[in-house]
Amino acid sequence: MDLSHLAPPPRDSSADETMIAPIAWTPEQQIARMLLLCEAQMESALSESDVAVDELIKSFKGLIEAGQALGAQNDNTNLAQQLDTLRKQTAAAVVAFQFYDKLNQRLGHVRYSLSALAMFVCDREKAHERDQWRRLFSTLRRLYRTEEERQLFKLMVEGASAEEAREHIQQSTLTLRSTPTGEIEIF
Repeated sequence: MDLSHLAPPPRDSSADETMIAPIAWTPEQQIARMLLLCEAQMESALSESDVAVDELIKSFKGLIEAGQALGAQNDNTNLAQQLDTLRKQTAAAVVAFQFYDKLNQRLGHVRYSLSALAMFVCDREKAHERDQWRRLFSTLRRLYRTEEERQLFKLMVEGASAEEAREHIQQSTLTLRSTPTGEIEIF
């Protein structure tokens, strides 16, 4: 099975030397690490989606309340305030809806990672070569566009446990919940 499409272009390999933790190395450990990475990536994406859905609910409730208040107003000053509130709530809702695109992108990365891993382990010769694992990790690392994905990938390939990854996800989610909304993130 030709896996040459998984090989990264030639570059300085010294940067990739830290990609695999210097613990006892076996192909089975690498498979387990990749599967844990996929699981952690999905959990992270779903945790972030929960935050976005909560924000959508709040935004839409605000839109409803602003619309109701707008309908009850006869004063132009209050009308301007209500329109501004309505605009802000709508903008927040649009930004929160971005979670869906981000979720799709991240789950697409998981699907690709699982496919690449399946093809990789089918080639027993390559699956038993540490350098081939480095190449696979290097290729997969380039998929990730968000900082959360890159951090999680780095944690997992450097030997973090699934529990450490979950703690990182929980901390990232708490940080996300405390970040003001209204900013469009490019990913």
